Amino acid sequence: MRITSSIEYATRLMVTLAAEHGKAPVAAERLAETDNVPADYVSQLLVKLRRAGLVASHRGSAGGYSLSRGPAEITIAQVVRAVDGSVFEEVCERYDEGSKDCRHQGHCAISPVWTKLGELVTGYFESVTLAAILQQKAGACGASPAWLEKLAHGGK
Repeated sequence: MRITSSIEYATRLMVTLAAEHGKAPVAAERLAETDNVPADYVSQLLVKLRRAGLVASHRGSAGGYSLSRGPAEITIAQVVRAVDGSVFEEVCERYDEGSKDCRHQGHCAISPVWTKLGELVTGYFESVTLAAILQQKAGACGASPAWLEKLAHGGK
């Protein structure tokens, strides 16, 4: 799993929209400025997020974008799927599509590792909502907030 710039930027945009949920729509230009994302890139991401049903667009002079539902109903996994198609690309899936020949099929000891990792990553991203992110204070880059540590240790 690689956190692409598309995933990073789309998540930032969604957190900003979550913070504005229930208020007036937010213009794409304001999102670009607030989240320090190039305006053209914001437009491309908003199209993908809208097509995935995560944001709604509003026309007119007071138009802009808003979440299509509450922040507690939108997960990071949904955002990732909207912009990148899948949360975790399992290595073996590439061979199932016939794009390459895997010479280890039928006797691969590594495949279960990738499968389990995909399940863990997907499950984790499914458990993190925009609302959960909003409830936390912004911290230093790389510092784990308490809710994240709790999730990482199985909710304990």
